[in-house]
Amino acid sequence: MEKSPARDYQSFLADWIGDYLDYLDHLGSSTMRPARELRRIDRFLVENHIHDLQECDNRLLIRLADCYRDQLSPGTLRLWACTFRGFCRFLVRQGYMTENPLASLPVSKPHSYRPYVFSPAELHRFFDYLHQQSARFVNPLAAYRFRSLYAFYHLLYACGLRLSEAIRLTAADYSPAHSTLFIQPSKFHKDRLIPAGRKVCANLERLLSLRQHLFGMPAEGRLFLLLPQRRPYHKRTVSGYFQTVLQRLGIYRPRITYQGCTHGTPHLHELRRAFAVHRLLKWYHEQANVDAKLPLLATYMGHSRFEHTKTYLTLTQQLLAEAGRRFARRFDRLDWLTDDPEL
Repeated sequence: MEKSPARDYQSFLADWIGDYLDYLDHLGSSTMRPARELRRIDRFLVENHIHDLQECDNRLLIRLADCYRDQLSPGTLRLWACTFRGFCRFLVRQGYMTENPLASLPVSKPHSYRPYVFSPAELHRFFDYLHQQSARFVNPLAAYRFRSLYAFYHLLYACGLRLSEAIRLTAADYSPAHSTLFIQPSKFHKDRLIPAGRKVCANLERLLSLRQHLFGMPAEGRLFLLLPQRRPYHKRTVSGYFQTVLQRLGIYRPRITYQGCTHGTPHLHELRRAFAVHRLLKWYHEQANVDAKLPLLATYMGHSRFEHTKTYLTLTQQLLAEAGRRFARRFDRLDWLTDDPEL
């Protein structure tokens, strides 16, 4: 689970920010994002010698946006405005302010965003490349590293895991007897026990066996380690190598904005999206009751509400075609029309 930022605020708002984060925590809301965004505002107040609550108005946000102009997206500005507006609303309720100065601030809607969805063919190319790399190296350490990366990336896709969940997995979380994975509490503070497919289990068992054979390591501790240093995988390392392979295979594309829509670049978290989209597509192929299956998908992915799962179900041409065929099968033959002589 991602750690909350340290509350080392320095501005005159420091104590009030702490009270606000405690208030959100007592409501059961996540405090990571507000704490991170308020830290940036807190730092700006200190650097610009702002010590008066009266100066915390619309102009403050404009000055803050101007300071970070080169690295600021409309979505980030919108996030800052919403966070600071919520904080000011809290100050009004506590009696520290008479009115919310950001209540009337217009916040522009961000551009439409279309995330990248890997096709099955692209994923086949990616996993085939890693498999070939592990087979071509005579050096056992190099071969092991590619086998470990293959097992790691395949696990992300096959089980739809978050990156942090896969990195934290230990040998104790994997049950070969029951073919299950125990996912420790992560986002939304939920743990879950999920079934793992035959190929996932085979990859993990082969990895643990190879680790024992090459390095004499018992089947305990983290599943994915950088050897021989025995350091756990790091998000930056596995994300960087993932994009390197995509570029080598010609799959990578830069992030672009076209006709008011931002098209995302393929990155590691999109393996989780591909899992959700491809699972839904398979249910269409199997003629399953998708409405009954979707809550299962939400539970498997560790979402507290189905609304969070819907953000992963990006509409693709394949999904659209399958939905169209299902609609046609159900509604193209409207038998009641034949009973009306005027139709």
